[in-house]
Amino acid sequence: MMQAAINYGQVLFELSVPETAIEETALALRTVPELKRALNSPVVARSSKHRVIDRVFPVEIRTFLKVLVDRRDMDLADDIFKAWRACVCRQEGILEASLYYVTEPEEEQLQEIKGMLRKKYDKKDVRLRLILDQGLIGGFIIRVGDVETDWSLKGRLKELEQKIMRR
Repeated sequence: MMQAAINYGQVLFELSVPETAIEETALALRTVPELKRALNSPVVARSSKHRVIDRVFPVEIRTFLKVLVDRRDMDLADDIFKAWRACVCRQEGILEASLYYVTEPEEEQLQEIKGMLRKKYDKKDVRLRLILDQGLIGGFIIRVGDVETDWSLKGRLKELEQKIMRR
């Protein structure tokens, strides 16, 4: 993620724009890619872009979007919203993590994993993103930021291969 997107996300967080307005905007830009392309296009006049923003998006976020359009940074929107979510999670004491799996874990297993992560990272809650990855063969990988814990069969086989190669 670019530093500019992180900075914009922090500004968006500090502006205290309601979460519903941000989520609506993110959804609109994600589901209608033509809208994002038009707002980012150097061919479309700035005044036209501002009119589109006034018609389509919630009032609370319009000024912010106009700044993005004026600075030609609309292509950073997805990363800006991710950075904003990270700020919200940090403030609320929520840990964001990803769980890569082959077989979807049962609810009890998910609760155990969340409990372990809460304790390890001293957080109130854990938002666990579940991602199917058939390439793991079996087991799972937990990724928190840039820290990865690999309990997959693929990872174990790779470890074994490295040990054999060192001999």
